[in-house]
Amino acid sequence: MEKLNATCVALAEHLSGSVESFVELMNQRANKMGLKDSHFVNTNGLPVAKHYSCAYDIGMISRELMKFENAREWFTAWQEDIKVGLPGKESKFTLTNTNKLIRNYSGAIGVKTGFTQDAGYCLSGAAERDSTRLIAVVLGCETSKIRFAEMAKLLDYGFANYQTVQFAEKGEKIKDVSVSKGDEVKFSAVAEDDLGITVKKGSKDNIKKKIEIYDDLKLPIEKGGKVGSMIIYNGEEKEAEYDLVSDREIKRADFMTTYIRMIKKLI
Repeated sequence: MEKLNATCVALAEHLSGSVESFVELMNQRANKMGLKDSHFVNTNGLPVAKHYSCAYDIGMISRELMKFENAREWFTAWQEDIKVGLPGKESKFTLTNTNKLIRNYSGAIGVKTGFTQDAGYCLSGAAERDSTRLIAVVLGCETSKIRFAEMAKLLDYGFANYQTVQFAEKGEKIKDVSVSKGDEVKFSAVAEDDLGITVKKGSKDNIKKKIEIYDDLKLPIEKGGKVGSMIIYNGEEKEAEYDLVSDREIKRADFMTTYIRMIKKLI
């Protein structure tokens, strides 16, 4: 635990200059993510006054972490050898993942175990099957064995009762958009990320999508710039909204290009 604390301090000082500054950034990010029941006082998660979180917020943090490919690789690694010690005096040290789901649960992809006397045995677990990715959180378990058993029950329930409806893959073309005054006459609005929604099984036919391209697009348009959205409805209820972005840069057409286009229309 002492090594963990020292590592947390070293990372905080490297990134922000001090632990206090880094903790301030942690709380700012939590606020930006809409986490209403979390407040951080330290970087290591050990019990201290006014340092707290909840299962929902930990799930939201886990979902954010899963966006990073490197993090997903770390979560699913069972054992890794690392070198520790001063240059020339290194020794090999084997790290073993404390998340037993990685070995024992089909589709497990993370995320993090935890334990303190105050919080008990905790686990943020994630698994993916047939394009459906689920995250569950258990807190306050009496033993490590109980937390893994409870996590398996939650994930089993999720996979038995929910499915993911996919709408588009990252970079997939959604709609062609005309730009009369651009150096190119059109661009494609594409999915910024993989687009999908997880719904209760049996309700797939109720899911509809609506594509909206902004009316007030102004030139120039950057590649990757937001140009519209895909809105997902479950019946009449809005379930999600995803950004659509431009697949290329569109600059304002110069005078000669505009003139030639005008002549062509007259011919």
